[in-house]
Amino acid sequence: MSKENDRLEDVTLFVRSAALGSFSRAAREVNLLPGQVSAAIQRLERELDRRLFARSTRSLRLTAEGEKYLPYAQEMLALMQAGADSLQSHEDALSGELKIAMPSDIGRNILLPLITEFCCEHPALSVRLSLSDQISDVFRDPVDIAIRYGKPGRQQLRGITAGRDNAALCIASLSRSNGGRPHQLEDLAQHHCLLP
Repeated sequence: MSKENDRLEDVTLFVRSAALGSFSRAAREVNLLPGQVSAAIQRLERELDRRLFARSTRSLRLTAEGEKYLPYAQEMLALMQAGADSLQSHEDALSGELKIAMPSDIGRNILLPLITEFCCEHPALSVRLSLSDQISDVFRDPVDIAIRYGKPGRQQLRGITAGRDNAALCIASLSRSNGGRPHQLEDLAQHHCLLP
């Protein structure tokens, strides 16, 4: 184990011993012998050239130097933990640029609110939208995701079908003679419809 790791462990044992008021309790907390905790505190005291605890057979209390050192030791451990936490949280965070090509009507009317919400949840990720009804050439104009209507072309691309059979329903007229404007799905039975 390196000297830096020893020092960090010694400071951790110092903070826990101060909080618990006992080397034995601090030792039990981390599965060590009380003598190992006592030795760690002695190493720290030698390094600092200051006595941190006043010891007796019945009690353990911080000296004036120990009281002065304690908040710095606690802050050092908190900073180490915060640094480790920040690395962990960024490891899972999405970052970079995501390029999406999609038809303009789907983009503006359906997906834009979802993409906005997605961007709020992943602030390190930037999204570049290409709204066009032209079919993207993903090799010439690289995109990460392309959303399109219809059957896929012959390009060697991977894709998933988002809609069932690309189904569409067109109402011929919204006149009263055609049943008026539908307000729910069942109303379509009263309309003349065009199916693909």
